[in-house]
Order: sequence, then C-alpha cells, then structure tokens
Amino acid sequence: RSSGPHTDAGWRGSGRGERVIKFIHLPMRCTIRVYSVAGEHVATIEHDRNLREGSEESWNLLNKEGLDVAPGLYIYHIDAPGIGETVGRFAIIK
Repeated sequence: RSSGPHTDAGWRGSGRGERVIKFIHLPMRCTIRVYSVAGEHVATIEHDRNLREGSEESWNLLNKEGLDVAPGLYIYHIDAPGIGETVGRFAIIK
C-alpha cells in the first residue's frame, strides 16, 4: 500500500445471492481500477459522490465485458486526483 487515500475492500454477500465487493473510506472523487495478477485490466469504477451520498463504492464482480470474474487474486489501484494513489489486493473464492 502506498501513500494516498485511506481505503479498504470488503466482501458482502450471502450464499448464492448478490455478490459485491465494497470499497470503503473513499475520497469524494477517485477512479478504482481492478487487475488480475497477470496484469490484465478487469474493470474500472468511477467514484464521484458528495459526503451525503457516502464514501463507498460497490463492484458487482463483473468484468468490463459484463461477465463474472474468475476466482483468483486481484489487484486494485485507486487514484484520487490531488490526494494520491493506493494499491491493494483481494481474493475471490467460489
């Protein structure tokens, strides 16, 4: 993790229901990019909200083609202009 916005990723789901990963503690404006460990760009999520709307963003675990992502390790990169960048990782297990 590099210096930049303080963020976390968390999982929310129940069994075979809705599956999402939530990125929390985000600054008001940032771009979240998700990559496979092989470096393949999987998804981009634009976060642009005011304080009332919240500081979290959900990802539905679909890639940029709209398909379910495969189980595995993923890297996220959050870029917040004027604040900084941070990198983290998470695993998807089916």
